[in-house]
Amino acid sequence: MKQIKPMFLLSAVLFCVAACKKSGTDNNTPVRYTKIEYTGATYFSEARYYLAAAATGNKIVFAGGRGSSLPPSKTVDIYDVSTNAWTIAQLSEARFLFSAAATGNKIVFAGGYNGTAYSKTVDIYDVSANTWAITQLSETRSSAASAAGGNKIVFAGGYNGTAATKTVDIYDVSTNTWTNAQLSEARYNFSAAAAGNKIVFAGGYNGTAATKTVDIFDVSTNAWTTAQLSEARYFLSGAATDNKIVFAGGSPAPAVASKTVDIYDVSTNVWTTAQLSEARYFLSAAAVSNKIVFGGGNTGAAYSKTADIYDVAANSWTISLLGEARALLSAAGTGNKILFAGGQGTSPSKTVDIFTLSK
Repeated sequence: MKQIKPMFLLSAVLFCVAACKKSGTDNNTPVRYTKIEYTGATYFSEARYYLAAAATGNKIVFAGGRGSSLPPSKTVDIYDVSTNAWTIAQLSEARFLFSAAATGNKIVFAGGYNGTAYSKTVDIYDVSANTWAITQLSETRSSAASAAGGNKIVFAGGYNGTAATKTVDIYDVSTNTWTNAQLSEARYNFSAAAAGNKIVFAGGYNGTAATKTVDIFDVSTNAWTTAQLSEARYFLSGAATDNKIVFAGGSPAPAVASKTVDIYDVSTNVWTTAQLSEARYFLSAAAVSNKIVFGGGNTGAAYSKTADIYDVAANSWTISLLGEARALLSAAGTGNKILFAGGQGTSPSKTVDIFTLSK
């Protein structure tokens, strides 16, 4: 298999992540929860890591990935937070190292690596109709970053099989149309998250070194601006809620873990910093209401089960634990649930750790 350069750098595209910015409801007056606690584990249908996840409405969806060996998976596990029930579907193409984001009633899974080639496949899941559609990105690539703001889902950067790319594909859910743009710097293994009218793409690996570049897309004006993280790093994870976009952890150099947290307030355009309780990369993040949870990862010496919980409203941090130490997992949240699923620990995992929010 042709590995993503450099050879030791494979991304968990979580990175979702970032697609996990749900705040309790889909309207402008989200439910507020004061408590969050780990409420146990369940299991989905297939052990795997490098999977992608996103959530909207009552559904949290985990798709693709790989197990202990190729071929990759096309399995989709769908969790309904209202019924606490799981169902199964399939992607049109088995793949891993891809990304996902959601807005409205659509969850979109794009790109990846199918075991022999880089992919431009896009699977679109309509959660209200329970139907799937297929289209393509403008360029084949894996390890892109994605997030959604307003009616737009944006897939940016990645590795195209030869080099880092700066290609951006923008999907307008309301019109079912695609447009293109470019990042200020080509890179992969980075993270994205969205709040207000801003989608922010942070960090990554540019083919030579870690970068601190931040590209900010304003979905209301279609304008791009740039900023910088406090520390250059890749394999970081981001999530957002209220007016805050938070990027945590990552790796500034091979096998070096960071505990740096960069917090962007979209309402004031101000950046601040904090620290995780434990330095790690290959972690995942998701948000519901005013809580963002950063779970799992690799410390550079061991897999982690640490979960750092940031209360955006109180600007305070607490610590919890996942049920199983692992990295390369994926996370998403909606309603009053945040789920961390799959990953790589002593072996590929099918564990799903559940955090429940309450008043």
